[in-house]
Amino acid sequence: MNEEPESKITDEHRALIGQKSAPVIFTVGAEDAGRLRGVLDDADARWADGTGVAPPYAIAIFQGGSRGGAMPRILPGGIMTQQEWRFTRPFQIGEPLQAVTQLIQLRDRMGGRYGYSVLMTTSTDFYDGDGAHVAAILITITQFDPAGARGRE
Repeated sequence: MNEEPESKITDEHRALIGQKSAPVIFTVGAEDAGRLRGVLDDADARWADGTGVAPPYAIAIFQGGSRGGAMPRILPGGIMTQQEWRFTRPFQIGEPLQAVTQLIQLRDRMGGRYGYSVLMTTSTDFYDGDGAHVAAILITITQFDPAGARGRE
């Protein structure tokens, strides 16, 4: 008889929900924007060289690095399973932006290919120098223990 695993999410993990990180300031450079446009073969005239407008996906350069906040590591493996981007307005190449990240939700998932897993949803909001909202990225990471993986059925 298989027993359901107990939650590994602790009160300490839950206490991190809603806590905002310190702002991380960055700018999207022309070289970075050009390299991304090249990789994606993006010829959209709205953010071509010389327009000064950064392609919106350039903000992704900064989502994977240190975002100023420690997110809980409950299980050893992890994979991004969902991502949603929202843009309030275009941003300029060379425009300083502040990124603030917070943990939005932690929840258990019982079962599945890797057995017990934890879904962690974070939000990173981006603001300009005047404090106006520019963009937001909502990301869900599924944490799992590779030792619990089942073979394909």
